[in-house]
Amino acid sequence: MRDLFATLPDEPAPPMPAGYLDTVLTLGRRSARRRRIGTAAVWAVVVLALAVLVVPGVQLPAQPGAPSKKPGLPDRFAGYSLLTSTVTKTPPGRAIALYGYGNGELFNMFQPLVVGADRDTYRQVDALQERNRPSALLAPDGTGVLLGDDRGATDDLVLVDLAAGKRRSIPLGGPVGVRLLAWSPDGRYVAYSAAPLTGSGEFGSVNFVEPEVARTGTLRLLDLSTGRSTELPAIKPAWTAAFAPDSRRLAVQVGQEAHLIDLDGRESGSVHITAGRELAANVGWSPDGRFLATVPWAADGPFDGTVGGNTNHGVFLSIPGNVGFVAITAGGTPPPAPVQDVVQLLGWRSAGSVVAATANAAGQLSLTEVQLGAGTRRTLSRFDTGDSCELGMQTCQVFDLQLATGLLPDLTVRHAGRPQRGPWPATLTIPVATVVLGAALLLWRRVRRT
Repeated sequence: MRDLFATLPDEPAPPMPAGYLDTVLTLGRRSARRRRIGTAAVWAVVVLALAVLVVPGVQLPAQPGAPSKKPGLPDRFAGYSLLTSTVTKTPPGRAIALYGYGNGELFNMFQPLVVGADRDTYRQVDALQERNRPSALLAPDGTGVLLGDDRGATDDLVLVDLAAGKRRSIPLGGPVGVRLLAWSPDGRYVAYSAAPLTGSGEFGSVNFVEPEVARTGTLRLLDLSTGRSTELPAIKPAWTAAFAPDSRRLAVQVGQEAHLIDLDGRESGSVHITAGRELAANVGWSPDGRFLATVPWAADGPFDGTVGGNTNHGVFLSIPGNVGFVAITAGGTPPPAPVQDVVQLLGWRSAGSVVAATANAAGQLSLTEVQLGAGTRRTLSRFDTGDSCELGMQTCQVFDLQLATGLLPDLTVRHAGRPQRGPWPATLTIPVATVVLGAALLLWRRVRRT
């Protein structure tokens, strides 16, 4: 090997071009700097993805804050969002409103939502979704939601605790179809109608629970303190109901008569309701106990043995009517004048003031306080009905709207802040995180090759 190298010409290496070493060093520094910048960019993407996707999904051990002294209603409701979490995942605390929101013209994208009474929290009531959005009631104090099952006959009712996110099963003693009618002001009793279901006939086998129970259901009273229900077979078929302010009596409409009964089913009288009208569901008894509030039939009215029985469950709120008042005792104080242009009566702030859903000429739904007698109005809140539903192709609609009636006397209106929707749903978080992290990996590999 030494001999081989000895034969090579002993000539000096050619000189390097001028500035060659500086050029090589500059290119090396530039390549190293590019790699450092690329690596930093990739880590920035990863950190941003973790901040946006993972951190909001971490459920902290803190429980929902204690209720403020006075419940509040946002001056505008937030628009539709696929990023709204659920009650089970992150409980919202007490709610001021329960409603259905969305559209189903092309895709079924409805959301059953509750809105916080103490802050701008929005949550999907996932128990309602699981049971096909059945009839439900919001507790008067806003702390719970009671629901049946719209998939068919059910063995139980479900009470959702909005503060803890837990569910309580309330047995019904056997599979029946259920329509929830009214919740007593003291929070203890619930009136509902129940009937065996055939799932056949003119209603078919889809969305048949409400109309079938409306035609054949018998009134039952549930005592939430014991979980026991008492059937009142004389009240059949129960159409609508409303409890008295003292929670010891209730008015139940059968046909065009509102029967006044106590908790044992003893009837103390009845009030005739004009044809074409019905007792306002759940909120039809005035706080001073003197009047029943009536509204136009939502569809074809109570079942009369031949026709009727179609309810307004799941119907978009848009058609204005009026609220009339009927005296419970003849010869007493004359009832107030009817309230015109009301889409739905939602509750009472006092004996002389109601809260109702109203709509303007463009169809935008609002919550309005109306003074009885004087007729003066004050807008409390508005719903967003913009084209944000069904991936921006349809307007958003409101249905099955309820307010926490026991909170209305002390209700305040707050400026709507940024909606607090909770952590993103896992069905959205996981795919988005996968795409972002995959893109970061591809970027990092591309930088490494340059």
